[in-house]
Amino acid sequence: MAFAFKHGDRPLEGYTIQRGVGRGGFGEVYYAVSDGGKDVALKYLRDNPEVELRGVEACINLKGPHLVSVYDVRKNDAGEYFIIMEYISGPSLRDLLVAEPKGLGVQKAAFMLKGIGEGLCYLHDRGIVHRDLKPGNIFYDDGYVKIGDYGLSKFISLSRHSAHTSSVGTVHYMAPEVGSGHYTKAIDIYAVGVMLYEMLLGKLPFEGSSMGEVLMKHLTQRPELDGLQEPFAHVIRKALEKNPADRFQGMEDMLAAVFGSARGRESLAGFNPELSLSGAAARGTADVHPSPMPSPMPSPRAVPAGAYGPPPPPPPRSAPRPVVGPLPPVCAAVPVAKRLAPEVVAGRVRYAGFFIRGVAAFIDLVVLIIPLMISVSILHVLGPLAILVVYHVSLLVKWDGQTIGKRACGLRVINADGTLLDHNDGLRRAFAWLVSVATMPLLGFGFVMAGFDDRKRALHDRIAGTLHIYADEPAPRVQRQVR
Repeated sequence: MAFAFKHGDRPLEGYTIQRGVGRGGFGEVYYAVSDGGKDVALKYLRDNPEVELRGVEACINLKGPHLVSVYDVRKNDAGEYFIIMEYISGPSLRDLLVAEPKGLGVQKAAFMLKGIGEGLCYLHDRGIVHRDLKPGNIFYDDGYVKIGDYGLSKFISLSRHSAHTSSVGTVHYMAPEVGSGHYTKAIDIYAVGVMLYEMLLGKLPFEGSSMGEVLMKHLTQRPELDGLQEPFAHVIRKALEKNPADRFQGMEDMLAAVFGSARGRESLAGFNPELSLSGAAARGTADVHPSPMPSPMPSPRAVPAGAYGPPPPPPPRSAPRPVVGPLPPVCAAVPVAKRLAPEVVAGRVRYAGFFIRGVAAFIDLVVLIIPLMISVSILHVLGPLAILVVYHVSLLVKWDGQTIGKRACGLRVINADGTLLDHNDGLRRAFAWLVSVATMPLLGFGFVMAGFDDRKRALHDRIAGTLHIYADEPAPRVQRQVR
């Protein structure tokens, strides 16, 4: 899709577009020059401008050295909104990570962490939580690490999310409590922990084949920290705690945990960012984890050279441009036909244990006892098996993973990636359940396995790739689709 404006256009009085440099769900970013000759980033709020304007209003008068400056918000004669921002010529943290896929090393990671942390301390001290921290929103420019993209910023609050705030951040950097609408500085600290992990190891702590699977791992799994030296392993472990109360209570505490130690201080000794970062990455690499919002200054080469006027001059360095391939499968969204379980969206995933599952199964057996007795007298073994399969498949799908027994006990069956069961999932699980039934002469070990598994999985859960969780009460009947 073409940019709305091209080289030479003046959509806002006083500014001339040089080229388009990036776009996102709600807007487009351009490199522009003012009539007085000042380079700026001009963000055109194409769709739903009120969403981004709320965040910008909270930050427009902030003047921290580690923040991308927002100069003004203007509206043109056509009633279109533009945000005028500082132009960043240096690479983003995403550019640096793509250029060094095995990680930045301890020195660069420590330098970036210090700048990010100081910028966040400034925001948090003023009661503002960023909510969309990720490598595509962190920049290095002229000796400073800067935080950008205030489109989702919000005053710190414990309010429930609304239609205006439910789309928050990028799933790979999203704290478990975000789904329930708790926007405190703890979610920024969590995101910094994820980025520090990625800077040191060159990979994300939680990956998966779908957005739902990544969300589930954020909710339930611990990061693998083998091989990480201290104090970084301890700091990441604490920053990624599932319970916000168990994390660092402020960004200053996280910085103190790193740089208060001798090894942390040594990591910055003798480090020269101008030599290590200024030419470290060719610009123009896309953020491989897309966000609903574009970064404030994505790199110029994101647009083919010459597409919108004269191409930019080549960079004064010989470093090879990193090759960016197609998006990895970890970024694939859950298909429209699949819906995330409401408990996953809300961040309230609790696994159901052996006893409560047994009670639910007993209730189902009581409900089916008469049909089962009639069917066994007519069709012998095949009759009861057919009734059990039809019963489980129909109710699991129609009632979003609940049978009568499970509903009575407040349980729900979901796929391991966090999505609700469809007919194929229900059928697969029903037949897997029959495998567990077949183990009854052997003390029913297929069912008993649930009592000895960290996610409370019985044999049929393992075979079918499903989980038993406690359901929200009352169970929501309207759920948003994940695209």
